[in-house]
Amino acid sequence: MATVYLIVALVIALLAVVFALQNAMTITISFLAWTITGSLSLVLLVTLVIGVVIGLLVLAPSAVKNSFAVSNHLKRIGALEKELDAHKAKIAELQKPNPVELPSETPGPQQ
Repeated sequence: MATVYLIVALVIALLAVVFALQNAMTITISFLAWTITGSLSLVLLVTLVIGVVIGLLVLAPSAVKNSFAVSNHLKRIGALEKELDAHKAKIAELQKPNPVELPSETPGPQQ
């Protein structure tokens, strides 16, 4: 699955670069008190990077939460496997045949 994500990311990056090369005109961007003049391609690539960073920041909390959950589940699995092994050992011990002691023939007191 990681390979599919890598391929999709590379295709998007390639399309962004081709788009940037075809749109090299100069534009002015105003945001609040700032005014920036630059090429359209640079502005578009910067906004693409900003979008990717925002997307990663949105996904980060759930990724951390899932990581902790997986860690807790792995610890629980380990504890349950140890408990299962202990139960199997106990069952094996209980299923062993008990040695039968034969009564020894000792002569009783003679009269």
